[in-house]
Formats: sequence, C-alpha cells, structure tokens
Amino acid sequence: MLRDLHGWDAWNVTEDADLGLRLSLAGYRVGDLPLSTLEEAPARIRPWLRQRTRWMKGFVQTTITHSRHPVRAFRRLGPLGLLCAVAMVPGTVVSALAYPFGIALAVWHLAADPLPAAPDFVANLVTATGATVFAAGLGAMGLPALAGCLRRGWWSLAPWVLMLPLYYGLVSAAAWLGLLELLVAPYRWNKTEHGLSATSRTGAMRERGIVRAGAPPRRRRPGPGASG
Repeated sequence: MLRDLHGWDAWNVTEDADLGLRLSLAGYRVGDLPLSTLEEAPARIRPWLRQRTRWMKGFVQTTITHSRHPVRAFRRLGPLGLLCAVAMVPGTVVSALAYPFGIALAVWHLAADPLPAAPDFVANLVTATGATVFAAGLGAMGLPALAGCLRRGWWSLAPWVLMLPLYYGLVSAAAWLGLLELLVAPYRWNKTEHGLSATSRTGAMRERGIVRAGAPPRRRRPGPGASG
C-alpha cells in the first residue's frame, strides 16, 4: 500500500498528516483505534513549543501540497470528507492564528458595550449570537478535556481545564512561529526527544537501572521523514 502511494513525503515535517490525506484520496478508509496510546508528551515548555511549531508548519505544508487539485479532492473525498479535511488541517492553523485576536475582540466588546442600550431586535440578535458562539467555543475547548479526566479518574487534573484558554494561547504562538519558520527554514525538523518519562520504555528501563542515569537514550538517527 505504501509503495503504491510512493511512501511518505520526506520533506513534510508532519508526514503522518500528509500520508493520511493521500490514503483518503486513494480511496482507503483512515481512522484510529479506540485504544490508549503510550505517546509521551513534552513536560517542559520549550520542547513542547518546538513540537507544536513543527506540527503547525507541517499542517501548512500539507495544505499547500493538497490544495493543488481541489476539484479532484472534492470528487474523491466528497463534500463531507473535504469539509472534514479542511477543518482538521488548514482549519487547525487558521483557528490558532486567529485565536488571540478573537479573544481580544470578545474581551473588548464585553468591557466596552456588553449589552445593547435599547431592546432592538437586530442588536440583541447580534449580541445573543456572539455570546452563544463564545460560550460554545469555551465548551468545545474544555468539555472534551474534562470528560477525559473524569473517564480516566484523573480528578486532580480536572481543575487544570480552566487553564486551557492560556494553553491555546501557546498553541497560537506555535502557529505563528510555524508560519515564520516555514518562510525561513521550511525543512527544519524540530525533533522531539522521547524516553524521558517513566511511562515510556526507555524511562522505565532507566527507573530499573538498566539505562545508566544521566545517559541519553539510544535512538535511531532521525531522517527527514522521521516521526516524533
């Protein structure tokens, strides 16, 4: 299957997103298994920001690559499939870029003129629509994370859901950095270091003394198409 698709794009820094779209365009069904993963997320802000910057840059690369033949994509994916692809790949970047401006505009409106001065239908309709969209956005931001905490029994993490607006502010910073990096260093690969957590295979070995303390984990040499 991968040979039929000519493998993955070695110059796309989010080759999984690109390959997923190419699989869909080739007629394959792409999905995910309802199983837990052992993905190790960066625990410090600098490697986290480098990782997210790479993701955002790769999403833009994938968007540029697959926007060359929009009619063909529409025919192969269908209206709903194309809408989902646009929302997931370029939509992620665009929403992250616009996030701080939307928050600033909402705060400005709430502080300057939160409610219409008169019971005017049009003015109230605009205000009600804006308030509904804003509340729905906050709900879409926090409720999935809260549901995940409750399903896992991670009660101590539930209060941190309130910090998600700040978290998405950092995601926006990563999107802007990714856009800048696409211009100045389009093929730079910000490799994410793994094997630091005790829940990872290398981290567990280090905890048991199999890996010498302080020694870097043995890793494959990352190529231009390596994941992480």
